[in-house]
Amino acid sequence: MKKIHLINGTHWDREWRHTAEQSKLRLVDLMDNIINLLETKPEYKYFCVDGGTIVIEDYLTIRPENKQRIIDLIKAKRMFVVNWYTLPETNTVAPESLVRNLLWGHKMANELGGGMKSGYTATSYGQPSQLPQLYRGFGITDAIFYRGTNKHVLTPLFTWVGADGTTIDTLRTFDEVTRTNWFFYVHGPAVLGKGQKDLTYTYNRSQIPVHMADMQSYEKAFTLLHEDFDYIHDVNVQKNALDNLLKQAEPYAIGNHILALNMEDNDEPYKYLPELIADMNKIYPDVQIEQCSMDEYMAEIKAVKGYKKAEHHGELRYTTMEYNNFNALLGATHSSRIKIKLLNDECENNLLNIAEPLASYAEAYGKEYPRKNIDRAWEYLLKCHAHDSICGAAVDRAHDDMLYNFSLAKTVAEEVANRSCVALYGNINTAEHFLSTDHTLTVFNTLPFSRKEVIEVVFDTPKGGGQAVDIGVGGASSVGDFYDIVDEKGNKVPYVELTRDDIAIGVEREMDTKAIKFNADRKRVLVEVTVPQNGFKTYALRFREPDLAYHPEVMPPRKLIARDNGVLENEFVKVAINSNGTFDLTDKTTGRVMPQQLYFTDNGEVGSAHISVKPKRNATYTSLGSAATITLTESNELRGVYKIDIAMDLPAEATIDGNDRSRGFKTLAITTTLTLNKGEKFLRIKTTLDNRIRDHKLVVNFPSGLAAAEWVDCESAWDVAHRTINHLDTKDNFDKFLPFQPMQNFVDVSDGKDGLAVMTKGLREYEVDDDKLRTIKITLIRTQRAYMTANSKMTYEELDRYTGQHSFGKMTYEMCLYPHQGNFEAAHVWNAAYAAKVPLKAIQGVATNGVLPDCASFVTFNQEGKVMTSALKQAENGDGLTLRVYNTTDETLPLTISTILPVKEVLRVHLDESSAEKTNFDGKAWSLDIGAKKIETFVLKLK
Repeated sequence: MKKIHLINGTHWDREWRHTAEQSKLRLVDLMDNIINLLETKPEYKYFCVDGGTIVIEDYLTIRPENKQRIIDLIKAKRMFVVNWYTLPETNTVAPESLVRNLLWGHKMANELGGGMKSGYTATSYGQPSQLPQLYRGFGITDAIFYRGTNKHVLTPLFTWVGADGTTIDTLRTFDEVTRTNWFFYVHGPAVLGKGQKDLTYTYNRSQIPVHMADMQSYEKAFTLLHEDFDYIHDVNVQKNALDNLLKQAEPYAIGNHILALNMEDNDEPYKYLPELIADMNKIYPDVQIEQCSMDEYMAEIKAVKGYKKAEHHGELRYTTMEYNNFNALLGATHSSRIKIKLLNDECENNLLNIAEPLASYAEAYGKEYPRKNIDRAWEYLLKCHAHDSICGAAVDRAHDDMLYNFSLAKTVAEEVANRSCVALYGNINTAEHFLSTDHTLTVFNTLPFSRKEVIEVVFDTPKGGGQAVDIGVGGASSVGDFYDIVDEKGNKVPYVELTRDDIAIGVEREMDTKAIKFNADRKRVLVEVTVPQNGFKTYALRFREPDLAYHPEVMPPRKLIARDNGVLENEFVKVAINSNGTFDLTDKTTGRVMPQQLYFTDNGEVGSAHISVKPKRNATYTSLGSAATITLTESNELRGVYKIDIAMDLPAEATIDGNDRSRGFKTLAITTTLTLNKGEKFLRIKTTLDNRIRDHKLVVNFPSGLAAAEWVDCESAWDVAHRTINHLDTKDNFDKFLPFQPMQNFVDVSDGKDGLAVMTKGLREYEVDDDKLRTIKITLIRTQRAYMTANSKMTYEELDRYTGQHSFGKMTYEMCLYPHQGNFEAAHVWNAAYAAKVPLKAIQGVATNGVLPDCASFVTFNQEGKVMTSALKQAENGDGLTLRVYNTTDETLPLTISTILPVKEVLRVHLDESSAEKTNFDGKAWSLDIGAKKIETFVLKLK
């Protein structure tokens, strides 16, 4: 007996063809229908609401009175929800965001009666290597998806081995129709009278098609006011549909179990489904169709004896082969609407790497953890992580709505971080080593390795009488022109004053008007600081009398970082700027010179959010022939800065058919600042442009010159992906070789002896040329043609109106270029990338008493630089702090974690913070062996 398991549901995209609010109106209709159908028709057994628990949340904002009805259906195992809050694109967001997404999804699913046991990431464009460990950390033993796999390389059910060795049973669905073989092979022909995989509609007056016609709404899709939803009772039509389904699905069978998926995008439940199934079950005596849940199907196929499962190690980025398949990798999503990626990264960085750790430390010393504020920031940010949202694949208005979400998340993170610094400062004893007349500067490092850096800070010191209040420290206001910056031992610290301004600064005084101000002297200062891992260190601005030189000495040449000959140079790196705006980079530790860094390449682009397509007659433009304006903007012994301005004349757009780049040109002005700090092994690069050009892809190029390099390494979720540089011969496959790939914060090319890393903030797509130069390319802009309007053949009018996919406007990109010896691991590229990404926080104050010393690490890892922090936040249950760490290496490491925090107990928990077990915490430290690429989570119970 062949058993067809029909999994019925909908794949709900809340931001895609419509905005979230437009979708919500449609969602109410759909959910009302589902609930009524399940409640009144017991033979309609199951319905799966794909899209994340946010789908239920959206519905309940309009129909809160139906919450209990949903709970009852979920508990009765009639309705199913996935355990994600929003179905994310797992390569684009920060790895810790995946944990938070599942935490939110699980919490909401449990409140509703429980989510599916199977892990469902149907919408990620490739699957990261640590997904098995992530799922296992939430008690999920199975994974279900399709993109990144195909039927020629993996069995339908296979064992997936993650980067750390965690295994998970994984179901790969269909190349032909992904999650919709029932919909396209049965529902289409037997219900709608269409051919299989038919995406057309024949205009039918009897169905009363109506369409908004006013100038505000004419672009909307047609609506049919009358449809006969009965299926076609002709047994030959049903038999043909069943035969086609079996032909497609039987090659994927596991034992006698055949999968049928009815999970089309935003699909409504078909009320006559049970009757159709009953009729079709009469066709063949040895074929039985039954409704099934995903969990039931996984249990059935895993119980099949003798089935030989394939085994796969690491990430999954296979592409589809046959034409007309729906299972393309869609691997270009990481560069569409790059503004969104930049904003998302900024929010994640502020929340994960700055606000939450500082708020956690502050909670340990008495300040209330702003849980509801932080949760609200995460709620709004996670809404942006739905796959179509973060991938830039929705309508313009949907992405415009995301801007508010990003703004809210960033604002909350910044304010929480600042208030936490203030609270922590009140606990630090700065009076022991500093004078009452000093203006202290406490610098916080939230990363798990010590940092010696040049930072730019501002001291606002009082002038004396203020406009409304004088809070000047005694004696300080009378001497204001000469000062030193000192450490806790009174040693002078190198600094450079950049600017000085007269200001009137406000004061937040609890019992006074918020309009009070005092006159101050604002000093913008560069200072070299050294701060321990996960800790802080205090310095001070100390006023002094002028140090007069009666007989000036002849001094050795100043070690200026920049000279006006176009050169930046420190202890490790030399940069010589060329007349076309490129520069030659020298690694001073080896003498290796890498010429012509930082040139730009522009190609035509007429693809979609998911697929990159060049015009048939493309033309490539480079900046190599540019005449650059080169300006030295800063030069001192701590920092050198050059500004480079170039202009590229580029085709304004592509032709309407997408075959050519237009003959009309526009100028794209590009401004880049190069910043080299004392002691840093990498060059900081900031590029700003104002894009007004359509249909193009702009990349920045960094030739490594490492001809012998065969592999590229880039950060992925809690791992480093190791990918080939060489071109793959895909012959006549539908999915051609994709030279561009996703990344997190760095990409590195090395031949084993030397290497070059590019470290970025929010830029998620790289490419490495397979020639001798091994040029690393970072995508800055990739505009797109396809747009989710009802009219897919957009008119000139519509093309002019909808410009969001062209990324018009000003954008600023930040990157760092790091030449090094050895591979990325030997050069500590991971640490360098996060040091470049996560700023040190600094707070100015006066000497005061406190319980903490003026320099300390809150938490110390003995494996400094090898074990990274994924999260430090309040525990999910509100009792203690959650510390999540991961081993970046391929070796098991003996890890000891020490802390000065007032901790009474440390528990080792799963990623979902369940199954607590005690550690060997002795009041100061605990230790364990952390496996290669393992993620470990602890809860620190505070006294």
